[in-house]
Amino acid sequence: MMLAVAPRPEVVFLDVGDTLLRADPSWPAVYLSALSRHGIRPTAEDLGAALKEAAGGPRWDGTVPFETTAEASYARIVAFDQRVLAGLGHPNLPDDVFRSIHAAFRERSAWHLYPDVEPSLDVLREAGIRLAVISNWLWEAPELFHDVGLARHFEQLIVSARIGYDKPHPEIFRHALQLMGVVPERALHVGDSYQADVLGARAAGIIPVLIDRSVSDFARFVGAVPPGDDVPVITDLYGLLDLIGLAVPSAAGRG
Repeated sequence: MMLAVAPRPEVVFLDVGDTLLRADPSWPAVYLSALSRHGIRPTAEDLGAALKEAAGGPRWDGTVPFETTAEASYARIVAFDQRVLAGLGHPNLPDDVFRSIHAAFRERSAWHLYPDVEPSLDVLREAGIRLAVISNWLWEAPELFHDVGLARHFEQLIVSARIGYDKPHPEIFRHALQLMGVVPERALHVGDSYQADVLGARAAGIIPVLIDRSVSDFARFVGAVPPGDDVPVITDLYGLLDLIGLAVPSAAGRG
C-alpha cells in the first residue's frame, strides 16, 4: 500500500532503540550482566518492572531542557538507574556499580541490529530519500552507532543528550528539520514509542509511522495507540518501503 502523503517524503527520520536495534538479548539482561559483578541478582521480571516504573519518572519526561555535556548525560542516567535499583531494595550504591552498567551498554555485543535494517536503508538511500536519526540516547550514541554499522547510512545523528531535549519535545524534531533543511510536510518519522515518536513528530508537523516489532522485553515502555488513531503501523522497515511505494529487496525474509 501507499502512504497517504504526496509527494514521497524527502527525508525519513528514524528512532534507534527497538526500531533499528535492540538490547541483546534484552534491556534487563544487559543490566543483569553488569549488576551480577557486584553481587546484585534480581530476577529479570523484577528488574523489568523496576525499569518500567523508573521510566515513568522525569528522566523520560521529555518536557524539560537539560545540560548538553558528557558529564550531565552520565548524571542523568545514573539518576535513572538509582531509581531502578532503589525500587529493587538497593539504595545508596557506590558509583562503580553505575559505571559498570554504563560500560555494559556501550559494548557492541550488547546490541542486535535487526536484519531488515541495512537492506531497507540502502533502498531508501538509492531512491534519493535522505536519512537522519532522532534518538533519546546518551552522549556516546554517535560512537556506538558507528560501532554497530548504522552511522554510515545517515546524514545526521540527532541525539537527545547533545541537543538538550528528549522526545517527545518538539524542539528536538525542529532541530532535526533545521539540520536537514526540510519542511515538516516533506518529512516522515519512524519510531516504536507512541508518546515519544508519534506524538512528538506530530507536534512538530512531521508525519509519524509507528513500528511495532513485538519485542518481548520486560522493560519496554512505549504506550498504547488510542482507539481511532490512524497512525500507520509497520512491523519492520520492509513495511516502510511498502508504505512509500518502494520495492522490498527480493532476498528479504518477511518474518
